[in-house]
Amino acid sequence: MQYEYICENNPQLFLSNIEGMQKATTVFKPVTNAGFAAMITGAPPIENGIPNRDYREVQVDTIFDFAGDIDKTSLLVEGEIKILNTESELILNIDSNRDGYTDDEVYLSAMQNLNAVYDFILVHFHGVDDAGHDFGPFADETLDRIEVIDGYISELVSMWEGKVIIVSDHGMHETISGGDHGEFRSEDMFIPYIIIDGGNYEK
Repeated sequence: MQYEYICENNPQLFLSNIEGMQKATTVFKPVTNAGFAAMITGAPPIENGIPNRDYREVQVDTIFDFAGDIDKTSLLVEGEIKILNTESELILNIDSNRDGYTDDEVYLSAMQNLNAVYDFILVHFHGVDDAGHDFGPFADETLDRIEVIDGYISELVSMWEGKVIIVSDHGMHETISGGDHGEFRSEDMFIPYIIIDGGNYEK
């Protein structure tokens, strides 16, 4: 829903100009812990052990484990909090410039490591979710945050010589006070799923 809205109303964005976007579903319960676990394991909550925010110990192998099994290096670039307990190499990023978001710090950490020895890097931006909770999924503040992160994604994609997957861990619905997610409804359950080739990607 949110992705379709920004594509219709912000045609200049990088994400608005990517062909081949697929509509996918996240898992129930559509919250970060469960969605993130499904993304890195390929297994549903009943198998990976992460049904909601109360769980952090993944019960099956993750993509980081698979990478290690075939002698590939991997890295997770996160915000301030370690969402799940995994065996991945991890870089956490605090909001050092105190702008209310860790997105710029996550972006800089990711850029600094793109040319390192990593075969796989997962970059997790939190700002769209944070702004959506505070202001609503279609509020100007949230759309501004999407535009900022869109620029970060564009730069990261252009610098990465390999396959790129762009996906969300959950959606969001509007509330009286802003936005929320975690319910079995289309706004929360449907997410964009994009696979493209990185490296000098043309808008």
